[in-house]
Amino acid sequence: MSALKYLAILSVLYVLFGCEESLVIDSLNGYVEAEYLYVSALESGWIVSSAVREGDTVERGQMLFELDKERQVFDLSEAQASAAQAAAQYRDLSSGARPDEINRLDSQRKEAVAAKVYAESEKRRLTTLRRKGVVAQSMVDQAVAEFNAANARVDSIDAQIRLAKLASRENTVLASKAAFERAENAVAKAQWRLDQRTVYARLAARVEQVYFREGEQLASGAPALALLPSDGLKIRFFVPQSQLANIPIGTMLDIKQDGVDKLVSAEVAYIASEPEYTPPVIYSVASRQKLVFLIEAKLASDSGLHPGQPVDIFLQAGRND
Repeated sequence: MSALKYLAILSVLYVLFGCEESLVIDSLNGYVEAEYLYVSALESGWIVSSAVREGDTVERGQMLFELDKERQVFDLSEAQASAAQAAAQYRDLSSGARPDEINRLDSQRKEAVAAKVYAESEKRRLTTLRRKGVVAQSMVDQAVAEFNAANARVDSIDAQIRLAKLASRENTVLASKAAFERAENAVAKAQWRLDQRTVYARLAARVEQVYFREGEQLASGAPALALLPSDGLKIRFFVPQSQLANIPIGTMLDIKQDGVDKLVSAEVAYIASEPEYTPPVIYSVASRQKLVFLIEAKLASDSGLHPGQPVDIFLQAGRND
C-alpha cells in the first residue's frame, strides 16, 4: 500500500472515530494519480535517435524515437526480389510463350512448308515418269513417303504454335497467382516491420519519464518512455460505507488544492466493489463504520493538478462555502 493511500485511509478513519457524535462528512482527503501510457517497440533494437525529453509536450503522430533498421531493410529488399520473380512467372504462365519462341516456330513452319511443296512436286514428277515407264515404282513410293513426312512436319509445327500461344493450364496459373499474392503480402509485411522501427505518439501527451535513450538497446516490449495524456489524471479517495450511497457513479465533485482558491471539477468514474478494511466476522454498528471504499474521479484536462498531489474533496451539492 502506497504512503498516500495509507494516509488517505487514516484520514477517513480519523474523521469517523475522532468525531463519533457526527457521521456527516463535509470534505474528504484524497490525492491525484496519473494513468501513464508506456510506449515500447514491437521488436528489440538499438535506439539511434531520440526526439523527445522529459517534460516535452508531443502531438499525435509526432516521432518519439527510432531504432536501427539494417535488418528490416535487408528483409524488405529480399521480399521485393521474391515478389518480382513471382510476378514474372505469373505473367509468363498467363500470357503463353514469349514472342521470340513464337517467331522461332514460325520460321520452322516456313521451312517445313517449303519442304512439303518440294516433296509434293517431286511426287507428281516421279508419278508421271512412272506412267511412262521411265522410273521404277520404288522411286515413286519413296517420293510419296517423303511428301507424307513433310506434311506431318507442317502439322506438328502448327500444333506447337497453337499450344505456345495458349496460356498454361488453369491450375498452374492459379498456383502461380497465389504464389505471387503471397510474395506481395511478404513485401507489405516487411515494409510494415520497417515502419515500426520509428515509433510515433498515438495521441497528444506530456513526456513524463524517459527510460532508454539514444545509444541504448531496447528489449522487445520494454517501455522506452512514459506519456501522460491530457485526460490521464484522476482523484483517488476513500469514503466510509455509511456515505457510499451519497456518491454514485457520475457524481460531480469539487477539488481544492493547497494554496489555490479556485476549485476544479471531477466526475466519479469508479467505485470499488470491495472495502479496503475488513472488519471482524461479527458485524456491529461500530465495526461497520470501519469500512471504507476506494473511489476514483476523472479530472478535466485543464485541471492544473499534478500526480501525487494531496487534495480536499467536496460534494458539489453539499459543499460548505
